[in-house]
Amino acid sequence: MINLIPPRAKKGLLVEYWVRVISVWMTTWAFTLLLGAAIVLPAYVLISSQVSVYEESAAEASRKVENYESVSVALVQASQQARVIIDEAKYEPMSDLLALFEEMQGNDINLTTIILERSATAEGFEPVTLTGIAADRHSLASFRDRLLAVPEVDDVELPISNLAEDRDIRFTITVTFKEV
Repeated sequence: MINLIPPRAKKGLLVEYWVRVISVWMTTWAFTLLLGAAIVLPAYVLISSQVSVYEESAAEASRKVENYESVSVALVQASQQARVIIDEAKYEPMSDLLALFEEMQGNDINLTTIILERSATAEGFEPVTLTGIAADRHSLASFRDRLLAVPEVDDVELPISNLAEDRDIRFTITVTFKEV
């Protein structure tokens, strides 16, 4: 029956046949692509929203880490300051020693310089140096004895050269305290 169709019509039928085949395939591919897009679209929306949530969460975590680092530095500094305060609380206040020396000097002794330093190795003080003027030898010797009578004092060093004069004696005494 195909032989009965004239060649020109045959060529027209062939063109129409391929146009129909191509249009059916194109329609099938378009429908498949639209169906695939419809299936993938919810997953894409879900993933993109989760990505934005995770980005916000990561930014918040970064801010918290920065805040934690600044707080941890401040906490370390506060801890070190507290350690210094606790360590200083163990020591006898310098003002107590100054009051002790003022009390011990009496009327015949005039202290001009008191040099106090904390001991770097132990709790307590380095030997204290007292410089001043004594009215006479007896008042200087009694001042030394009063210092030795204090329970915390280990030794009082009064150089002999300080006793060379009779009146208005300039002296330098080194007071060593007992280790705590």
